[in-house]
Amino acid sequence: MKKPYVVVVGGMNMDIFGMPNKKIIPRDSNIGQIGLAVGGVGQNIAQNLAHLHVPTYLITVYGDDMNGAVMKQECDKNNINLDYAMEEKGQRSSGYLYITDETGDMLVGINDMKICENITPEFLNSRLNFMNNAELVMIDANLSTEAIKWLGDNLQVPIFVDPVSVSKAERIKPILSKIDTLKPNKIEAELLTGIKIKDDSDIELAARNLIQLGVKNVFISLGSNGILAANEEGMVHVGTLTTNIVNANGAGDCSTATIAWCRYQGINDLKEICLNTQAAASIALESEKSVPDITPQQVEEKLEAAKALNY
Repeated sequence: MKKPYVVVVGGMNMDIFGMPNKKIIPRDSNIGQIGLAVGGVGQNIAQNLAHLHVPTYLITVYGDDMNGAVMKQECDKNNINLDYAMEEKGQRSSGYLYITDETGDMLVGINDMKICENITPEFLNSRLNFMNNAELVMIDANLSTEAIKWLGDNLQVPIFVDPVSVSKAERIKPILSKIDTLKPNKIEAELLTGIKIKDDSDIELAARNLIQLGVKNVFISLGSNGILAANEEGMVHVGTLTTNIVNANGAGDCSTATIAWCRYQGINDLKEICLNTQAAASIALESEKSVPDITPQQVEEKLEAAKALNY
């Protein structure tokens, strides 16, 4: 009998960045550093779940190019199963190229995710039985509106959604009433509800509005102010854990994965889930990597340390 598993449907990118040593000289060659890493919201969430010892399948597409080979190798190394993913012949893998200034602030980025258009309803239909036997399916909004709507109409297991960005959050509006768990940030919550968030009462109003629209569980990420969670039974706000911040890039995807990990373990209490997400986010913020080498034991140790400080 197959062990319970989680499915993530979304994007996998090759991230390439360049950072000059000194103030950039336009239209010239600048000495600096170039980095390469496997990324993409779907892949990052899948990798965090795998690190948390959850059997994880990533349903995505990638090309038969060099980047595709590297991404495939990294997934294998990180225990992300690609049995239901697809290598597209003669196509470029999804990529994200960005250049920063000398301080690390982004100057320009180029997003090449055209291959994700191959994640169509037809592509997904051939994998539907497998998805409907998962504990839950996590969707990232890099998918097309059509693919997201199809998943909303056809999945019979809990649907978890990461809106990804303000520009892509619009795509999940048609399936709000089908979503079990949604994790937007404050700006994405504004877009989805039409409520301008200026203070705590507005955040609570937005959360209630999303519940009224049919979302069963809402977790609104508030950055340095922690996380607010709500469902029909109640609402809870949990602050951040004290953290020495090294890198802020991976905390969001790590938190999203932790919410799914909690469900996988049968944890349904909102406060307990939020405490776990904040512990995981703290671990991510203290890591140089976009996806930290997180383990269930590390999360437990973070929580114990927080309790000792009367958190």
